[in-house]
Amino acid sequence: MLMLVVTIIIAAVVSAYSGGITSGQKKVPQATIQGSYSLNDGLVIRHMGGDPLALNDILITFWDGSTFGPDVEEVTKQSIDMTYVTDGNRSVKGSGGTWVVTAFRAGDALYLNSSNCNCTILQPSIAPSDADTTFSNSAVYSGSYPQRALLCIKNADNIGKQFTLTVSDKNGNLIGRTDVTVTS
Repeated sequence: MLMLVVTIIIAAVVSAYSGGITSGQKKVPQATIQGSYSLNDGLVIRHMGGDPLALNDILITFWDGSTFGPDVEEVTKQSIDMTYVTDGNRSVKGSGGTWVVTAFRAGDALYLNSSNCNCTILQPSIAPSDADTTFSNSAVYSGSYPQRALLCIKNADNIGKQFTLTVSDKNGNLIGRTDVTVTS
């Protein structure tokens, strides 16, 4: 009988301890994210369902997929500067760093217009400041990185290729991911 009582007490202590540990951890939000990209219209990121997301707590990142070439992910990985993103009517983040739009909820969309999808803004690591961002099919590049111009999603030669778009929290926890095809 004494052994049974001791076992129950130990089980209660272990249960209380482990319950306290898990309740202290913050749950990572989850969301279904969908993206579309057109050379003419720009990038649209849609929240299709799931938890509402605080815009100041998320990072939107993208990188060229394998259709752009082998091993281009690390070279092309970029976080989107939220000062260029709108909710369709206004910038979500002001130039002073204040958030004008605070939440991204199911049914909402974020937009990056075509003029802000040039390589100097959207993919600065592959486009130095002397880049010719008005790509033609030949993708002329007036800088020291001529091959990197081919990786810019604004390049018309990349129609039909895919890039990956992710939304994560600032700790790097993935919230949502989608593959986006470049269209005209």
